[in-house]
Amino acid sequence: MEEIILLVIKRNGDIVDFNKQKIIDAINAAFIEVDGKLYEDDTAYDIAYDIEDYFKYQDGNSCSVEEIQDLVEEYLMRSERPDVARAYIRYRYKKEVARNY
Repeated sequence: MEEIILLVIKRNGDIVDFNKQKIIDAINAAFIEVDGKLYEDDTAYDIAYDIEDYFKYQDGNSCSVEEIQDLVEEYLMRSERPDVARAYIRYRYKKEVARNY
């Protein structure tokens, strides 16, 4: 089976390789925001791999940063930790506000 190379379209239009670690780091940061420290990282790894699989089976080989972040929110809301999803959403909103200033 041929290896599928996933690409991410950044907000500025740059195209970079998909990097699961960035998703894992963002989710873990939300866990730390809520819990004060990281008790487990299985959820972050599972979500990152699920998102990678999701995009591998879509038409094309690229996705936007916003699409990835939307999926992170969706997966976190369906997890046992919707409180972490809310922290992730708040962080994302703050970054958007900062970008627009």
